[in-house]
Amino acid sequence: MSNRYERQAGAWVYDELRERIENLVYKPGQELQTASLTLDLGLSRSPVRDALLRLERDRLVDIFPQKGTRVAFLDRKIILQERFLRQTLEVRIFEEFLRKEYSQKDRLILMSRLDGALLQQKTALLTSDSVAFLSSDMAFHRIFYDELNYERIYKVVMAHTGNERRIRLLNNQVGNVMENVYNEHRAIADAIGSGDRESAARLLGGHFGKLSEELDMLVKVFPTYFTDDSTRQ
Repeated sequence: MSNRYERQAGAWVYDELRERIENLVYKPGQELQTASLTLDLGLSRSPVRDALLRLERDRLVDIFPQKGTRVAFLDRKIILQERFLRQTLEVRIFEEFLRKEYSQKDRLILMSRLDGALLQQKTALLTSDSVAFLSSDMAFHRIFYDELNYERIYKVVMAHTGNERRIRLLNNQVGNVMENVYNEHRAIADAIGSGDRESAARLLGGHFGKLSEELDMLVKVFPTYFTDDSTRQ
C-alpha cells in the first residue's frame, strides 16, 4: 500500500469512526477491536491504527497498550471545556454576523438558507430522528460561519467538540429537547428576518442553555456512559 493511499485511507477511517462515535453507534465504554474494525472497513491494520491514535488525541477513544481500545466515557470536565470553546466563538461570530449589512436580494438568500435548515430540523423532529436533527442543528449554526467566510474556524470548532456533540445527541433523546431547540432556532431566524438584532443576540445567548443542569440530568438517565468523576458531581 503506497504512503499516499495509506494517508487517504487513514483520513477516511478517521472520519468514519469519528462519525460512528459522535452518533453513538459506538457507545461510551464500548470495546473496539482493531481486527474487527479492519474486517468491517475492508482495510489493513495500519490506517485503522492511525485513525484510532487520532481519535485518542480527540479524547474520543482510550487506548490501553497491550490491552485494547474502547470508546471514551463522557467526561464532564472535557464536555464543559468543549462547550465553552464553541459558545465563546459562536457568540462572537453571531455578534459580527449581526453587524453585516445585506442587500434585499442577499437577505432573501440568507433567509432561504435558514428556512431550509429549519425545514430539515422540522422533518427530523416529526420523525423523531435525533441524529438527523443534530445534523440539521449543526447546519443551522454553520450558516453564520459561512456568511463571514469563517470556514477554517468552523473546522477548528468541529475538530475539538466531538464530546459536546455526543452530549447534544443524548440530550435530543430526552423529553421535548428537540422541539425546544427547533422553536429557539425558529425564533432566532424570525428575529434576523425582521431585522431585530437585539432580540436575535439575546435569543442566541439563551439558546446555549445551562449545560451543568443538562449534564446532571443526563448522568441520571445514562449513568453507564459517564466517567466515575462525572457521576459524583
